[in-house]
Amino acid sequence: MAVAAARSARTTFGGFALGALLLLAVAALGLVGGGKRAVAQDGGRAVAISAGMIHACVLLDSGEVECWGSNWSDQADAPGGTFSAVSAGYWHTCGLRTSGAVECWGDNGLGRADAPGGAFSTVSAGGDHTCGLRESGEVECWGHGGGRTDAPSGRFNAVSTGLWHTCGLRDTGAIECWGDNDYGQTDAPSGRFSAVSAGQSHTCGLREDGQILCWEGDSFRGRTSLPSGPPGGRFSAVSAGGSHTCGLREDGQILCWRGNGFGQTDAPDGRFRAVSTGYSYTCGLREDGEVVCWGDNSHGQTNVLGGRGGGLPSTGTGGLLDRGGALPVGVIALVALAASAAVLGLAALARRRS
Repeated sequence: MAVAAARSARTTFGGFALGALLLLAVAALGLVGGGKRAVAQDGGRAVAISAGMIHACVLLDSGEVECWGSNWSDQADAPGGTFSAVSAGYWHTCGLRTSGAVECWGDNGLGRADAPGGAFSTVSAGGDHTCGLRESGEVECWGHGGGRTDAPSGRFNAVSTGLWHTCGLRDTGAIECWGDNDYGQTDAPSGRFSAVSAGQSHTCGLREDGQILCWEGDSFRGRTSLPSGPPGGRFSAVSAGGSHTCGLREDGQILCWRGNGFGQTDAPDGRFRAVSTGYSYTCGLREDGEVVCWGDNSHGQTNVLGGRGGGLPSTGTGGLLDRGGALPVGVIALVALAASAAVLGLAALARRRS
C-alpha cells in the first residue's frame, strides 16, 4: 500500500508539475504578446474603421492611423505620417499613403507585408496574403500563394481579402473570387453587385438593389444564406467576419446575424455610417465619428470607451499588458522554473514520507 501511495503521489505531483509548466508557458506567451493601447490624437476624429482578427484600426480625419487590441506581431503599431485608407488583417495591417503607396506592418510571414511599389487606389489585408487595387483597375496580390494571390486580369472597382480567399468587384458589377474554395466561398453567383466582402470561409455581396446575398461557408454555423439567410430590406454596406455578418441599413442602423457566441451580433442602437466585422467582434463608426465595438474582448479589441467629442478615445488592453509593460521573457522563465522546482520538491517529500 505504501509503494502504491508513493507511486500515486509521484504521478499526481508529476502531472501537476507538467500542468503548471504548461499554464505558465501559456501565460508567458500572453504577457509577451501583450496588447496595444491607442491614444487619441488632439482633435482627431475617426473617419473610417477596419476590424482585423483580434485588433482594430481607425483612420482619423488628420490622416493618421490608430490601432488597438492584440499587438503580438506589432500589427497595432501604426507608423507615423498620413494615410487615406487602412485595412486590418489577421496578423498584419496595411495602410494606403496619400501618395498611393501601400505600407504594411506586423507579421510578415510568407511576405504578406511586403507591399510592392507603385500607386494603388485601395488595399485589403487578409489572412496570409494582401491585395491592392492599382489605379489602372488591375488587382495585385502578395503573400502566400495557393491560388489566393493569383488575381485574374482585367479591371476591378474593389477587392476584398478573406482568410484564404479573395474576391473582386468587376467594373461590370460582377463578382469574381479566387483562392481556397473548401466551402464554396469563391463560387460567386451571377448578377450585378455594388460591393463585396470576403470573410473567413464565406463571402457576401451587396446587390445593386440593396439586397445582401451570401454564399456557402460553414452552413452549420450559419455564416451564410443556409440555414438562415441575410435579413430582407435595403442595405448600403455589408461586412463578412469570422462566423457572423453585419450589414448597414440605408437608415444607418446596423443589423448582424448568426455566430453570436460572444455577442458580436448584438449591435447597439443608433445611426452609423460604417461597420466592420472581425473574427468574433464587430466595430461601427457612428455618424458623429464615435467608434463603438462589441463582442469578444479577449485581446482588448472592443475596448473603445467613450471619447472626447466623438474622437477616437483611449482604449484598454483587455487584461493583457502593453508590450512596453510586458515582463521580460527571462523573468517569466525563472518564475516557471521556480514553480516547477517547488512542485517537484513536494513530490520528493511525499516519496520520503511514504
